[in-house]
Amino acid sequence: MTLLDLPEDPYKKGEHYPRFTIVERGLMSLRVSDRKGLWVASSAAQTEHFQPADRHGRDRLLVTDELDSPLHEFLTALFSDVVSGPKPSFLSIDEIGKALVARHFADLALGALVSVAREAVVVVRGDLQRTIVPWSWFRPSGTGTAPDFNDVAVTDSGLAIRLGNYEASMDAILYEFDRDYRACARQRQLETDMSFGGSFRRLRMQRGLSRSGFPGISDRELGRIERGEVVRPHGATLRLIADTLGVEPGDIETY
Repeated sequence: MTLLDLPEDPYKKGEHYPRFTIVERGLMSLRVSDRKGLWVASSAAQTEHFQPADRHGRDRLLVTDELDSPLHEFLTALFSDVVSGPKPSFLSIDEIGKALVARHFADLALGALVSVAREAVVVVRGDLQRTIVPWSWFRPSGTGTAPDFNDVAVTDSGLAIRLGNYEASMDAILYEFDRDYRACARQRQLETDMSFGGSFRRLRMQRGLSRSGFPGISDRELGRIERGEVVRPHGATLRLIADTLGVEPGDIETY
């Protein structure tokens, strides 16, 4: 771990996964499970470590270097997926190492490859999945700054994509183009919502109640409360909600 000046491995808990390993400078792996892992090599030369007998069948490989066609075909026969490209398209090997030990490594960008023919940016994520972003999505900023697709790089330790002087956050990209990420982000937002509506929703879910389970209050009205369209119900409505939940009215916002 000292090769990359990384903190103590946050994943190291017996045989639990994921498990990050530096094989040598410029070659590292992240085991996601006993049958699935990621490998990162900083050069074509580093791939000499991979031989047919290694049987990396379900693993994925990222090479932050351009590969000739025969070598790419050879590696594709060993791994389930191989990603490669010119070095400027990727974070440095040190930064990639730090990204892979991040808690939400799959939501970080390791690289950004530009397809001029298809007018798209292919974002290579921490789990080596690719997200395709059309050029048309990168609209000029409020100050008029336009993206420059001839100057693309990953910045902020994988949190953003830079296109010339233009920058797009990974959060915005994934929220737009990854349905699962959008659902998780929405759930995290609900879980951390400290408004009355957020507290009410958490307590309602904890009690196993649907919005139709509150006699005398419509599903529509409860929906408005949860969405914050009603800041805080009063009077009989608040008492009915509290009685159904089995708490005092003033305790709802503590959940």
